[in-house]
Amino acid sequence: MSSASCFARPPTHWKAKPCRPYLAPFDVRLPKSDEVDERIDTVLQPDLLAICERTRIDRRGLRGAPDWVVEVLSPSTAGHDQTLKLAAYERAGVPEVWLVHPDDRVLTIFRLQDKAYGRPIIQELHGETAVDTVPDVVIAWDKVLARLD
Repeated sequence: MSSASCFARPPTHWKAKPCRPYLAPFDVRLPKSDEVDERIDTVLQPDLLAICERTRIDRRGLRGAPDWVVEVLSPSTAGHDQTLKLAAYERAGVPEVWLVHPDDRVLTIFRLQDKAYGRPIIQELHGETAVDTVPDVVIAWDKVLARLD
């Protein structure tokens, strides 16, 4: 089981919701403007994402910004995730990005404000954290961490 799979609640929680969670590998194509799919050069695979407007999903994944992205940082990917991927998410207009530091037990939350990520919210992985952009989704960190340990 991947680390990211611990985040989403069981599928029954999502059944009556307009949004759906997806786990890597799931391609997210982020166009810079209105270019055709063959010209999109930014394709990312977040560890976990939620999509509320599922009409943008096709056989190749998602075209455009997901509603919520979670990147679980590891020593081999942390630099890439915190710089290149975060900048691509911001440019594409992803409204909420979580960077989870499992070793340090820290969560960094970026929320889009006026087309840019403002100052991040940094908190310990403890208690519960609600996802602002996906209604009724709350992450219970004690359960997540118990599965990671």
